[in-house]
Amino acid sequence: MIEDTWRVETQLQLETSAIYKEFKLKAGIDPAGKQVLGLVDDTVQYAFQATKTVLIHMGEYTLHDGDHLFRVLKLMEKIVPPPTIQLLSVPELLLLILTAFFHDIGMAASNKDVSSWASVWNDELFRDESDEQYLLFKKYCQGFPSIMADIEFCIASGNLTKAGLLQKHLISEYIRSTHAERARSIIESEWEGKIKYRDIDLTNEFAQLCFSHNDDASTLLDMDTSLLCGPGVYACLPFVGVVLRLADILDFDAKRTPPVLLSHLFVRNPVSIREWQKHRNVDAWDINSTIIRFQARCEHPAIEVSIREFCNLIDRELATSNTILNRLVDSIRNPFPEHYKINLPLNVDRTKIGPRKMSNGRPFYTYQETKFTLNKKQVIDLLMGTKLYGQPDVALRELIQNSIDACLLRKAMAESWKNPYRPQIIIKYYKTDGDYLVVSDNGTGMDLDIVNRYYSSVGTSYYKSSEFYELKAKVNLEYTPISKFGIGVLSCFMVSDSLKVNTKRLKGPYESGEALEIIVEGQDSVFWVREGMLTEPGTSTELILRAEHPWRFYDDNKFIESICKLIPHPPFPIIIETGTRTETHTGESFKNLSLDDLRDYYWKQDANIRELSFDISNNDYGIYGKGMVAILDKKGTPVSEISLTAKEVNVDGTDYTLDKAIKYNTNEIRKTSTTIEIDESGEPQLSNSSNKLAASKAIIALHGIEVPFDLFPDYWSAKNQQVKLEWPLPVRIVIDISGDHDLSLNSARNGIILDEKWVRFEESLAFVICQQVSSSLTEEYWKKLKIILLEQCQSDQFTAALNKF
Repeated sequence: MIEDTWRVETQLQLETSAIYKEFKLKAGIDPAGKQVLGLVDDTVQYAFQATKTVLIHMGEYTLHDGDHLFRVLKLMEKIVPPPTIQLLSVPELLLLILTAFFHDIGMAASNKDVSSWASVWNDELFRDESDEQYLLFKKYCQGFPSIMADIEFCIASGNLTKAGLLQKHLISEYIRSTHAERARSIIESEWEGKIKYRDIDLTNEFAQLCFSHNDDASTLLDMDTSLLCGPGVYACLPFVGVVLRLADILDFDAKRTPPVLLSHLFVRNPVSIREWQKHRNVDAWDINSTIIRFQARCEHPAIEVSIREFCNLIDRELATSNTILNRLVDSIRNPFPEHYKINLPLNVDRTKIGPRKMSNGRPFYTYQETKFTLNKKQVIDLLMGTKLYGQPDVALRELIQNSIDACLLRKAMAESWKNPYRPQIIIKYYKTDGDYLVVSDNGTGMDLDIVNRYYSSVGTSYYKSSEFYELKAKVNLEYTPISKFGIGVLSCFMVSDSLKVNTKRLKGPYESGEALEIIVEGQDSVFWVREGMLTEPGTSTELILRAEHPWRFYDDNKFIESICKLIPHPPFPIIIETGTRTETHTGESFKNLSLDDLRDYYWKQDANIRELSFDISNNDYGIYGKGMVAILDKKGTPVSEISLTAKEVNVDGTDYTLDKAIKYNTNEIRKTSTTIEIDESGEPQLSNSSNKLAASKAIIALHGIEVPFDLFPDYWSAKNQQVKLEWPLPVRIVIDISGDHDLSLNSARNGIILDEKWVRFEESLAFVICQQVSSSLTEEYWKKLKIILLEQCQSDQFTAALNKF
């Protein structure tokens, strides 16, 4: 009974459509008339019913319900003039109707699929690890690490409401971004072999057309312009695709977002609110083959900007559609029928878009398109200058870290494909008619798409894109890339006026892209792209160094030494070539580093100090290196202070206490003493002095690359919100943080940002060191030392680590 009601509803609305009327008229005299009329009846009812469920999972987005489907059909009639409608064939009219109703069918995700996606977070739900939908959604989520981290934090802290909103947002975004592909799958599974005209199965073409509305418009040119459906009966698929795309994007009015729904929906995502408001403020439109005009009376300039931006999108679609329609031609129908080349407006008329007026006739606001803009030259100068990076030699570090990222990504890809691969980076520094620096790698390389979207786009990093996160999940990359800011290449212009890049992108196990050579002469220059020379995937960057470059006074030995310091612990060997030497830097010097190398004037041997040294190797925390600590010890027992001498003396009738002691201070052990001095007037006075016996110091690398930053700054040099360790005993460490473990660095990579990553890392580092110390001591000695450290400790993270023992 309910189904009959829906059929009546859809039939009544169909009868008002000019396209359906023409279709019904022609079907009446077509041998397949009864067949296609029944097909339209079944498909329209199916789509109309299915899309009623969209709001359940897509509540924060503009509606893609049954009303939208009928409006798309109506808009098709606005775009296609009546004479053209009358000249269209039955299969063309059939496909126009069916695509209007099925193009958004993918928005109606099944409850089964949604439950599968939700099980990513909910352990109580049944989780089928082999389910394709579960795996695809899990991989999609990995492209949004910050949102996933927020969800995990909200769940852990008990904020389940916010966690649920974020989860629903990801599910909604996934439905939206994959709905075209899902529509194609639904058609193939539910309607395979049923979309027919006479004996011709149109299911595949129908699915392609529905998918194309969310794809690049140029794909329509690959479709058949004269699909033979019967004797003298043809269907022009690109024409149907163009009309569908335009009708869908033009459904841009208040009917799509009823105010009552906007008032009651729990809208929280800013993008969603913008979409709702944008549609809600379009209260009228006029669309025909000569004009597209929207009327929008807005109460906020942001809404007007949003509407005007959407009009710009329509303008681009109109331009593309005009180009496609004008290029329709084939050898089957020659000359090609002119009725397909319908006239379309060149752009949207925006004269009726503006601010709503108040009761006194004055507008709510004055509209203008003023926004913050960037002075490109000044920003580039800032990004490439020493104001950001500090020292110009970091240009080399940026190139090396880019190569390390590319090689480790390729290594993960090769392992997933079970292909042999050995990462290689070669650094060349030589002099001929000038000074040259070349960094080459056999990593993943680049193609023109990567160059255009990431390499040449300042501030846009491939390693922060969802495309990379999807690949990372696919190849199981257990490594966090170093390059994140998308500005490193600019540092090259600190030492050079031009770049020459040869690159070739790895695309598959046995597939690579075209070799490219890219020349950039100045940071403000256009990219000169031509055929490259590389035969294997990878990237080579050549710099012609300026006369005043950082290495101009280096001999070959000093240059090699500077590279080893810059990259103390490379993840694989790096070859360094100079005019007279070739060195393979393996990081052995880091691995074999003697702790005596960490001794200096502020780390002295003393009979009252017990020194412990140990290796630091913990894969769980990604910390690798060496360390040593100094413990204040008296006759085999840990103490917090040792009084060396104390004596009462009388000078001129006055008693003075002279003493000497050793005690802990934050990050150090210090010897203090009190003596008597004679001031300028000849009077005796007490004088306090102190010196360090052991003070903390650290050398830290992130993924093998040195971070030139003092973890134990003096109190007078420490800055607010700066990372600093305040530990209860002196520590000397040389460590590298590796694998998928990470810290947040500033853009210049010479400072560590104080955030949750650092807080977790400090506790992990403290735990690893305490673990080594405790295992080197007797149980009784460790218990006494732990009490002393807890009393002295000012660090919450070190205290938390101690309390784990």
